[in-house]
Amino acid sequence: MTTTALRRLAAFAAVAVVAVTTLSIAPAPAPAAPADSNTFLQLFVVHDADDALQEVYNLTCNPSGGTHPDPDAACAALAAAKGEFDRLAGRPRLICPAVEDPVTATAYGDWNGQQVTWQKSFPNVCYLHRATSPVF
Repeated sequence: MTTTALRRLAAFAAVAVVAVTTLSIAPAPAPAAPADSNTFLQLFVVHDADDALQEVYNLTCNPSGGTHPDPDAACAALAAAKGEFDRLAGRPRLICPAVEDPVTATAYGDWNGQQVTWQKSFPNVCYLHRATSPVF
């Protein structure tokens, strides 16, 4: 495993510990996934240059919810792509600058009862949104 991969793994582990700790002491924690929800995903975006966490969302579908800013649109996009992140329609007409500021997007959890682990790097956050919007 490369040093970068190890740093990312350590960053994700730290985020998970912080999230669990925060949820356990927060006065108003985010609602848990409903019992009938068969989709619960955690979505992360990390700035590669400094391993800084830029975005963290929880997404539930059936019904839509979580901390994602637009869970209805994200769930609809995932349904259209049959839960395959590489098949998301994204925003193909979005024009992105040719600036190298790499980010890595990660999703893990369950989609329709199937375990999901997906990770992909992009030249910058604009390319990420162009390929994966409205999920990321």
